[in-house]
Amino acid sequence: MNTTDNTELTRIGDDLERAVAAQIAGSIVVRRRRKHRSRTTIAAFVTTGVVVIGGGAAAAVSLLSSDTVEQGMPGSSVIFIDTDPTCTKKSDVEFDCTLAKAPSKEILPDYKGAKETFNDADDNIAGGCIGQDSAGLHWTCYAGKKAVEMDIIGPDLLGQHTNGPAAG
Repeated sequence: MNTTDNTELTRIGDDLERAVAAQIAGSIVVRRRRKHRSRTTIAAFVTTGVVVIGGGAAAAVSLLSSDTVEQGMPGSSVIFIDTDPTCTKKSDVEFDCTLAKAPSKEILPDYKGAKETFNDADDNIAGGCIGQDSAGLHWTCYAGKKAVEMDIIGPDLLGQHTNGPAAG
């Protein structure tokens, strides 16, 4: 996914958010003018807004490509710098990644079970990876909430902007 796709997704999400807020605000104003508007109707507007906004977030995760993950690994974690990752998309949120070269910028005695982040094209933390072998050549990466569920990153870290690769 390139920056244009990400910018377009952000714009669409912002437009949806404003439209839902306006619709909710309009519903409340109409309710004051017309006593016939039920609480059920207002709740339906709110629920629709939550579903639409939640769907936008899910769409953003499903748009992550193997290329985005490959570029986002060294963009987020020092351990992946100069390793030339290649990833295969297994599902919308799971990627199998193989490094062409073993990590050399951050050396661990055993990479199996090691947890590292990866960024999206805008340098926001998009998910995380778990080392699958001792040499550090094979990683399974998970996007979005799946990375939180897999206990790779905390929920507050997801979506946070980074200023380059982190070490440690």
